[in-house]
Amino acid sequence: MKHLVLLTKQFPFQYREQYVAHELEALTTKFEKVFIYPHDHYRKNDTICFDLPPGVEVIDLNQSFIPASRYKVVLPFVLSFFRELIGSKRKWYQVKAWRRFYSAFATQWALGNTLMAWQERQGVARGEVLYYSYWMSASALCLSILKQRNQIDGFITRAHSVDLYHENWGLLRQEHAVPPFRCLKERSASVIYSISKHGHDHLVNRGVDSKRCRISYLGVADFGMGPESNGEVFTIVTCSGIDDNKRIHLLGESLSRLNREVRWIHFGDGPMRQQAHNSITSEYVRFECRGQTTNHDIREFYKNEVVHCFVNLSIVEGLPVSIMEAISHGIPVIATSVYGVPEIVIDGYNGLSLPVTFSDKQIDTALMTLMDDRKIRLLMRRNAREHYTAHFNASENYMSFATEIAAIKL
Repeated sequence: MKHLVLLTKQFPFQYREQYVAHELEALTTKFEKVFIYPHDHYRKNDTICFDLPPGVEVIDLNQSFIPASRYKVVLPFVLSFFRELIGSKRKWYQVKAWRRFYSAFATQWALGNTLMAWQERQGVARGEVLYYSYWMSASALCLSILKQRNQIDGFITRAHSVDLYHENWGLLRQEHAVPPFRCLKERSASVIYSISKHGHDHLVNRGVDSKRCRISYLGVADFGMGPESNGEVFTIVTCSGIDDNKRIHLLGESLSRLNREVRWIHFGDGPMRQQAHNSITSEYVRFECRGQTTNHDIREFYKNEVVHCFVNLSIVEGLPVSIMEAISHGIPVIATSVYGVPEIVIDGYNGLSLPVTFSDKQIDTALMTLMDDRKIRLLMRRNAREHYTAHFNASENYMSFATEIAAIKL
């Protein structure tokens, strides 16, 4: 393949998909041209937030989006909807949400038209381009419809968490609006690259052909080990949104119960920010909410500041890049053992695992273990760095991935 079209959500116009930037450098070594289509980006006059390597071009196609004709969409939608219904475990949920399914299908049908018109204008032959959806969500649905219409030969997609586990997302809340047409996407993708072994096994257990399911870990750049503690106040870092999935307020409650001198720094923001502040009732806990912070600044913080522990208390996760970043600097991790997380946080080796429905005693005990036992903390620090080097180094993972997809024949 000469060209790659990478479909993201907002990247490179927003900071939320910062990890895509690391992958681009490897992709440009295997393809003559990499086109980035920020598939969920509709705002005008936005500024590109990243320095893109040579050979990368952003195609902001949604500014010329033309709605699809209902007469062309209805019959394919009905056929796809009922086929999806057969494979769904939450049939009543899907029936009630049929309008959302139709809206998604019609929108992606139209965006597919826009994408094919762009390809024709570029003069790119059908066999010279590989379409790659970074998420198995709306962009993968767009490509699935194009495959169904025989306008592309196939595509590849990554699968993370909410775009992968779908029906299991009810762990958080039953009414969560999961991405529609999971079966269509699973059936249409030429290769699905799960970011975790757990995700790979989940797909195979769902009946997806194992030959089309592969594991490709994400990775983070190597900024080196962070400084070792030399008597500083025990410092904890969290890095995420602030919502009912991330549950960082439970950390504040635990630290308040322990009533010890602690510095807690949070990178990120969200609707439950005030609840996070209110969770702290001890005068010994100093909470610093840094808000939205660039990835570079976060990594520089880890590189130059002493961090004793990283905490992730999510109900649902895929395999968090935030934890990859922490262990790359040798920071032990306390995290809930959900989906792919045990592949990066090995209980007793480079951190401590908690059940998703952990008790107050369990989280308090985990925190006290790292606070009180310097020997265990230093051992986990070394192990964390070794686990990163073996499995989550960006340059190695992304070059291997780029080499593999460049050789795909659709």
